[in-house]
Amino acid sequence: MTPMRVIEVSTCRQTGQPLVLLRAEGRDRWLAFYVPTNEANRLARCLGMTSCPCTPIFELAEQLVGHMGAAVVRAYLEGDERGISAGLVLERDGLELALPCHPADALALAVRARAPILAQDSALALARPAPSSTPDAATTCGNGSIGSARATSRPDPPADPGRAPPEVAKTAGLPYK
Repeated sequence: MTPMRVIEVSTCRQTGQPLVLLRAEGRDRWLAFYVPTNEANRLARCLGMTSCPCTPIFELAEQLVGHMGAAVVRAYLEGDERGISAGLVLERDGLELALPCHPADALALAVRARAPILAQDSALALARPAPSSTPDAATTCGNGSIGSARATSRPDPPADPGRAPPEVAKTAGLPYK
């Protein structure tokens, strides 16, 4: 799996849709995908991009995880023909539990827990080569320089969310669903 870093949460100038832009660490790959507005707002708060960092639902989730005696150990991103899906991996007593969730929520909870964000090869297959400088929302969608996908939710977690072998990303994009 490839470590990722959230670069930007913004609005695509051409579609008006909120999107998340991530960069693969140590690789020249960018991954952008659309997210619902409410999820984009919560993620932006966790990243300190707003004047109010309050996100009560994440505070509740962190309290529940803590009361379970567990910890967030990573978020993972997957991809398929439907778009990007994600999950959160918790650890308790040496055992890991993968919980599927909305991509922006997985990213936000990982950011708050200072846990790594990892992309499986299936997600990186939707990535594009990185431009020479950090792109903005105008270059991230609509004109194909980065490509974008729709965030999706999937009912089942991956068989082994932390141990997929690395692979060179292809340059394919997914349509907005």
